[in-house]
Amino acid sequence: MAAEPATVVAEHRFIRHGSWFVCPLLGALLIWLLRIAAGWVAGLPWAPFQGVFELAASVPDPWGTVGAVVIGAIIGLGFAGLMAQERLTVTVEPERVTLAVGSSTQHIARDEIGSVFLDRKHLVVLDESGAEQARQPSDLDWMKLRRAFVEHRYPWREKDPFAGHYNLWVEDTPELSLRINALMANRDRALRKRDGKEAALLRTELAKHGILVRDEKKRQYWRAAG
Repeated sequence: MAAEPATVVAEHRFIRHGSWFVCPLLGALLIWLLRIAAGWVAGLPWAPFQGVFELAASVPDPWGTVGAVVIGAIIGLGFAGLMAQERLTVTVEPERVTLAVGSSTQHIARDEIGSVFLDRKHLVVLDESGAEQARQPSDLDWMKLRRAFVEHRYPWREKDPFAGHYNLWVEDTPELSLRINALMANRDRALRKRDGKEAALLRTELAKHGILVRDEKKRQYWRAAG
């Protein structure tokens, strides 16, 4: 009997390949427009970074325009590279699921998966106890994701099966240890400062300790895995 083929869910190839053309083009256009406006901005006494604009306006054409276009294209390529590093590709096979983001790859065996669902803009994989195996930001088509998992008979859920197990976190929650409360307090401060990167790092640290967190209107809700 032939092996069941893998199903790959990725962004459309026009997006994957087109970003390497569109981003440099937009970058070149933006810096060219700034080059055109540099002389006018340099004449405004209240404008910031006047030295930069004066320097940009002082370079004679055609080299000034050529340089602006080249610099803009390089910046655009940088953005295209960042987009590629954050792009998620999901490969669903009979025996495992592979999540690839940039150069990072995570394999999850089928028997380690208790449920799969989308939580807002994140693809979440839980084990049978409810602990997170993976949580990845995703802009992938949810219907294609659902079809891939269902066709390979994985336990796809329309919502978090543990949604009713979360509790509102308040300072010094008695059910949590001092260490966990400290991490939750630090994350609460990060949320209030809108520091998404720090909040994500603390969320990962909490998950290592078996505590999963949801955010609702800048308030944290938690549950213990298992």
